[in-house]
Amino acid sequence: MLAMWVPELPFQLACGRDGVLRDRPLAFLNPETARTPSLWFVNRLARAGGLAPGLPLDRALRAAPGLRVLDPAPQVWWEAQVSLGDFLQQWTPQGQLLRLGEALVELQGTQGLFGPLADTAERIRRELAQRHGWESHGGLSLSATAAQLAARAEHHLERVGEGGEAVFLAPHPLRRLPDLAPRLQERFQRLGLRSFGDLQPVPLPVLVELTNPKLAPDLRARVRGEDRPRLPLLTERPGHARHGWRLQPPRLPEEAGLAARCLTWLWSDPRSPRRLVLRWWDVDGEPHTWRAAPEDLAEPPLALARRIQRAFLEGATRRLLVREVELRLAWGLGRERGLFLTPLQERLDRLEPVLARLRRRFPDQAVLPGWAGRGPPSAHEARSWLGVEG
Repeated sequence: MLAMWVPELPFQLACGRDGVLRDRPLAFLNPETARTPSLWFVNRLARAGGLAPGLPLDRALRAAPGLRVLDPAPQVWWEAQVSLGDFLQQWTPQGQLLRLGEALVELQGTQGLFGPLADTAERIRRELAQRHGWESHGGLSLSATAAQLAARAEHHLERVGEGGEAVFLAPHPLRRLPDLAPRLQERFQRLGLRSFGDLQPVPLPVLVELTNPKLAPDLRARVRGEDRPRLPLLTERPGHARHGWRLQPPRLPEEAGLAARCLTWLWSDPRSPRRLVLRWWDVDGEPHTWRAAPEDLAEPPLALARRIQRAFLEGATRRLLVREVELRLAWGLGRERGLFLTPLQERLDRLEPVLARLRRRFPDQAVLPGWAGRGPPSAHEARSWLGVEG
């Protein structure tokens, strides 16, 4: 199993666009503190100068006059993470994208195509630098946890041999265990369990008492380097698609303009959806889900996009800012059609090929209906736009 880590990916992207930024203390401005500007992310040179996330901007500039403060671009970072997944698909179909700049892939079974695993891992690292210009580090181990921590050693490629996982993990502090809840960290700290080596000999019944019956077996396997997770596919299943959108800064639901973006996603494939699921997350991480009904999927894309936005606005009742939206689609060969079409459906069906020709004629421009650039129009506006009476 290979863990890939692209350290400080947002800053590497910024330096790739502007070489002047290299070897300078950098920080991204927090988009959620407009009244009192503060730092969001800081790079290593900035941290070495005493700066930290959350520091007010005026204090940061006084402490480090050479600091360069950048505007955040989360959608660009999100697309770069997707590009990392697309790149890794060329080497293996199994893998998982983790935090920004991190991925875990299964190389076992690729020896017949690419040769020894260590050579393949080194080739992946070199080609990632050549293609994207990203500096990366890799960790190779049978254990997913050992591979992730080996990548963090920043030795270009760190190998952990079979049977040596527990010895390698023992000196690492428990706070470096991925996704360990802070309350558990504090509990282990109070009990004097500070490193992997401290937790490795703890019997499973005791670990169950300290955590819970569901978490304890997995935690024990991870700290001992015995975890062998079965990774999902990096690619979507045939006939499926997933589209993600990070809203930055987070917005109120009616300010998101979701219909226009959904229309672009629906037009990205000539097939018609046979299943559609919309998910979104508030700024506090609360998930929401809406599934389209069969009668919704029988609508033309122009009407379906508006239906998605209407469901989104109806479901976003908490009146909190929305942070992320995801649309999952399962494509079919054709769209179901009813026996009796309404005048509105007939007009939309006639509009679709016209808009398709315009998109082919102007591939570099967005071809969208007039309502796409603003909030959802009323029923009267929609009828007048389509020329429907009544």
